[in-house]
Amino acid sequence: MSIALAVFDSFTRLSGHTLVDKLNAGVSASVFNRLAKAINLSSETLARSLGLSARTIRNRHLLSANETERAFRAYRVLLRACQVLESEESARAWMVTPQQALGERTPLSLLVRDVGTEEVLNVLSAIEDGGYL
Repeated sequence: MSIALAVFDSFTRLSGHTLVDKLNAGVSASVFNRLAKAINLSSETLARSLGLSARTIRNRHLLSANETERAFRAYRVLLRACQVLESEESARAWMVTPQQALGERTPLSLLVRDVGTEEVLNVLSAIEDGGYL
């Protein structure tokens, strides 16, 4: 994954209250923009997909805890998709393509809620295990 996303990459090594504290502190809005580029989306499209206001994201210097947490969800899922699908290109395409196992919704569209994120990660685990969904 791009060095530009080093902030979120460092978050993946944290757990529990330390991770919560980092998410609550927020991250620079530039991290959100780099994440959008990593997924090959505009910042506006990524914001809408995550249930966030594109205008608010555009005007912020520091993301709120909620905005940071949703962006981190997208990063975690992209990272996992890269591992399972074995390429960044395949992972990017998978994130924005409706999936039968997800009720013909895109994985990205489900990341607005924790339960949706869990469902997407479960589908990736099933793919990794060779399960048909």
